[in-house]
Amino acid sequence: MKEAICINKFKTAGISISIVLVILLFIAFFEYIFLRIIGFQYHSLWDVVLFFALYLFLEIPLAFITEAIPKALKSVGILQTSKGWALFILNTTLTFLLIEVIDHFMINIEIEWQGTLIFALVTGFIGWRLKKDEDEPPDIDSEEFKKINNRFK
Repeated sequence: MKEAICINKFKTAGISISIVLVILLFIAFFEYIFLRIIGFQYHSLWDVVLFFALYLFLEIPLAFITEAIPKALKSVGILQTSKGWALFILNTTLTFLLIEVIDHFMINIEIEWQGTLIFALVTGFIGWRLKKDEDEPPDIDSEEFKKINNRFK
C-alpha cells in the first residue's frame, strides 16, 4: 500500500514537472525564435510584458469594431457576406496599425514593419478562419430583423 502511494506521488510530480517544462519550452521558442524572426527587439523582460499588456488592452475594443463593421455592412446590404475579404483586410490593417502605434510610443521596444506585417497577416488569417462558421447577421429587410427590432421597441 505504501509503495502505491509513493508511485502515485511520483506520477503526479512527474506530470507536473513535464507540464511546466513544456510551457517553458514554448515560452523559450516564442521568445528566442519567433520574436527574433519578426524583428522584435527589447531591452528588458518588463518591456515585453508591458508591450503585450498594452496590445491586449487596446486590441479588445478594436476586435469589437473589426467584427461589427462587416456585420453592419452585411445587414444593410453593402456586403454580400460578413465573413469575406473585408473582415480579413480590416482585421489585418487594424492589428498592423495598433502594433506600429505601440512601437512608436514605446522607446525600449523596436519591431520592424515587416515583422509587424507578418504578425498582422497571421492573426488576420487566424481570425478570418475562426469566423468562417459563424452565422450571418440578418438583412435589414428580413422578417428576422423586424422581429429583433420589435423586441427593442
